[in-house]
Amino acid sequence: MKIAFIGDSFCADTGPKTWPSIVKEKLNATQIWKGMQGANQYTILKHTKKILQLSPDLIIFTHTDPYRLANRHDRPLGARPCEIHKNDDEVWKAGNDYFEHIMDFGFHELTHVALINECYKICKQTKMLHFYSFSTKELNYRDYDWDVDLPNGYREKSLARISYDYQTPDNDDGWKTLPNHMNYAGNKFVSDIVLDMLK
Repeated sequence: MKIAFIGDSFCADTGPKTWPSIVKEKLNATQIWKGMQGANQYTILKHTKKILQLSPDLIIFTHTDPYRLANRHDRPLGARPCEIHKNDDEVWKAGNDYFEHIMDFGFHELTHVALINECYKICKQTKMLHFYSFSTKELNYRDYDWDVDLPNGYREKSLARISYDYQTPDNDDGWKTLPNHMNYAGNKFVSDIVLDMLK
């Protein structure tokens, strides 16, 4: 079995004891893709098109939020990173200027819905699960509800909400080991959800 994890940082770490690693081992699968830190939803769609050429047996998505900027550099252009790095180079500065002076939340929300639906549409011949890194309920400024209800989508909690419950460090010295934004118990919890959905 060939499995692809496509999305943002919630599926970017595939090391030992992470939820993608556990799922891969339980399914005796070969991993052919992993998520990318800070990926925007358009990049997730572009990755999906590449992955389909490799004929995966299963795709597990972690769809991101609507407010990361699509860009030809595939940089993680979210509001906070752009503000932090605005003096690094012209791309970061342009991103920060966009957030400060141009951004229209409603446009991004409607575009986000369309991009997620396009991911679903082009993968209809492939088994897939959909997880959502964030949800409309968790963020306050909204013009449109951008939560997308898809078949085989997990909607009980976002991955961000799950991660808040699993922030305790995995070691004794208090240094946080948080692959995919959660400790190893959280990664196990997510892997259990995935495996239950595949039964």
